[in-house]
Amino acid sequence: MEPSLREDPEIIQDIMAGNQTATEELIRKYQKRVYNTIYGMTLNYDEAWDISQEALVKVVRNIGSFKGQSSFWTYLYRITVNSVYDYKRKQKVRSRVSNFTDMENPGDNRQFEVKDLVNIEEDYEKKELGDRLKSSLSHLTEIQKQVFVLKNIDGLKIREISQVLRISEGTVKSHLNRATVKIRDVLGGMLK
Repeated sequence: MEPSLREDPEIIQDIMAGNQTATEELIRKYQKRVYNTIYGMTLNYDEAWDISQEALVKVVRNIGSFKGQSSFWTYLYRITVNSVYDYKRKQKVRSRVSNFTDMENPGDNRQFEVKDLVNIEEDYEKKELGDRLKSSLSHLTEIQKQVFVLKNIDGLKIREISQVLRISEGTVKSHLNRATVKIRDVLGGMLK
């Protein structure tokens, strides 16, 4: 399906008028970007999928609260990040509860799926690099991870990142520099 050629305000106006097609258009337009942002923060494909679905539902349900004072992506990004934090809080609570209820099941009996093996066989070097990058992202602070993902995955400019995160451009540059140095260290200088 082609990306939407319509501007966000027009799509949002149609959604508020009850147009289901406009809702689908907005989701198609932003779902990959939302997913990539969340994956950059969680480093887990399944969690990123679940959280991105929750975030997009929240956006559609609360579309009337968008005032247009910032870009729609800025509004959507804030909801996306808050969805990640909400999910992590819920996971902590579930983890505490499961520690008490699952004492009799000490092992993880996860079965490997065919897709796990196919990914390894298809492109080992790419997977290894991806694993190393994932590992390097886990060494970053939350703010460094957000800045790095917004710059390198979402392709935002320093000014845009500053607006989205509500921090100064100098602070963005500082976090981006620290993140890049940490990632270079973990990847052994592979990142230029």
